[in-house]
Amino acid sequence: MKQSLHALRFIYGYPLRYRRAMTVATITMLTGLLSTIAIPLIIRVAIDAGVLGGDPGLLLAVALGVLAIGAASAALLHLGKQIRFTVASKAVNDLRHDLFRSLLRLGPADTAEASGGRALTRLVSDAVFVRGLTNGGVLELLNQALVTVVMYLVALLIDVRTTLVASIPLAIVILGNLSVQGRLQRVFVDVKGQFTNLLSGVGESLANIGVVKSFGREDDASGRLQKINEELSARRGSMKTTYSRWEAILNVIGALPTPIALWLGGGAVVDGALTVGGLVALVALIMMVQMSMHQVTMHANGVFRSVVIAQRLLRIIEAPSVLNPRSDNRPMPAPAGAVSAAGIVVEIGDRKVLDGVSVTIEPAEAVAVIGPTGSGKTTLVHVLARLRDPESGFVLYDGADAREYDLASIRRQVVCLPQRQWIFEGTLADNIRFARPDATADEVAKAAEAAGLRHIPLDRTLAADAVDLSAGERQRVGLARVLLVDPAVLLLDNPTANLDAETEVELLETIMRVRQGRTLVIATQQLAVTRYVDRVIALKNGVLAEPDSVRRAVQDDQPAERPLAPAGLPEGGQAND
Repeated sequence: MKQSLHALRFIYGYPLRYRRAMTVATITMLTGLLSTIAIPLIIRVAIDAGVLGGDPGLLLAVALGVLAIGAASAALLHLGKQIRFTVASKAVNDLRHDLFRSLLRLGPADTAEASGGRALTRLVSDAVFVRGLTNGGVLELLNQALVTVVMYLVALLIDVRTTLVASIPLAIVILGNLSVQGRLQRVFVDVKGQFTNLLSGVGESLANIGVVKSFGREDDASGRLQKINEELSARRGSMKTTYSRWEAILNVIGALPTPIALWLGGGAVVDGALTVGGLVALVALIMMVQMSMHQVTMHANGVFRSVVIAQRLLRIIEAPSVLNPRSDNRPMPAPAGAVSAAGIVVEIGDRKVLDGVSVTIEPAEAVAVIGPTGSGKTTLVHVLARLRDPESGFVLYDGADAREYDLASIRRQVVCLPQRQWIFEGTLADNIRFARPDATADEVAKAAEAAGLRHIPLDRTLAADAVDLSAGERQRVGLARVLLVDPAVLLLDNPTANLDAETEVELLETIMRVRQGRTLVIATQQLAVTRYVDRVIALKNGVLAEPDSVRRAVQDDQPAERPLAPAGLPEGGQAND
């Protein structure tokens, strides 16, 4: 229960950011709903005084009054819904913004919720659910419940005995609906989870369609998706069947109040305890209570589902950040480029990726971090760039704790390029300028030329995900971005992966040429890189190791022979270690 209330507070916190608008909308719609209660009472007067009393003028006045109340109620409900629709759009946008910001705080391996279709489901399907609960859910449930209570009290004032007896089936319907919704909530959790698996599987298959086709596994990939789709359909079918069965039973029981009211109320009219107009008004009110209870059931269903959706979203929102923020951050001064780490321990899941690693890198030094797959190279680079903080240990920039500086200033001085560069749909110039939006056209052109992209026009439009660029060209786009930022420390994560030997040499020569005195750290499995650097740091199983033994392990890890050195070292290059 405590977790459910926490989830509801979270999910309804988004529309309630706009309290004034939501209050106006709720009061407006409540007024519209309550005004309809006057209609049966007016009809009562029309029948008793107008029809039975023979007053046609009163009948006309009552007819116009009913018309006016109906029009006013419709207008108020429309106005309230329009306000809620506006709030709902803002609430969805706010939630998506917060979800995306939360995803950015997570490490790539820290939570399964941040991967592929799972994140997409949260940002699209689950976030859109906020639109529905803004227009219904708890707020509308309270409105309908209040209106139902008022209707019921008015019916009691007309005839207590008939109203009480007629309400017995309604009590059964309420209890039955609560029981059904509790059971369906568990099924709904399975359905949402299966839908996430389907979306994730589709995204995975599309992203790796080349691999699927290369090995002739189209039928296998299609079969996997079909299996997930069938499981999803089965769960949805089970949920709908259960709901439909109970809905039919409860609808039959829920229809009993009207005939009960006619039977008992008619007897009261015969006995002279109730007027004909009173009977008509009472039956109308009982029918309105029935319809209102149906609305209450629908909104209660929304509340049950909103708990499930909110708990799914909270897995991202409340996931711990890989960074430990401090309130006393200060701007990072222009660094000399010294980077060191002491006692670094990083745990991802139940695995200790780095275990007590300590390194020191001098200003303007070029260092290669080598190690076999899974040795912790990338994680160490991320820690040195403060893309994540370790569970224990610390990183120093020029002798000062990296956590003392605000992240924005660190990102201008310490840049880490991932193994795969992100290329979005736009011109080459736009892609390079992503690193520094205020860069001039001349600065972009110089960065592109220095990075070895002279052969690609700056106004050429690139396809999303760089399908029209080679692996080497993608890395050069990353280098061009670095040149625009001009950091003091540059960290590269496996920049020559998936490159042929010739392209690897060309890229390494470009990196060394544009380095221009920067501190350089390259995490790599390609041993050719070690011939370009001043020193080698070796990792194995998350701890520092002797470089020669790691070289042998890396060679064993590589599927094919690659030349370990170019024909000639670049100027300033040094074979060391």
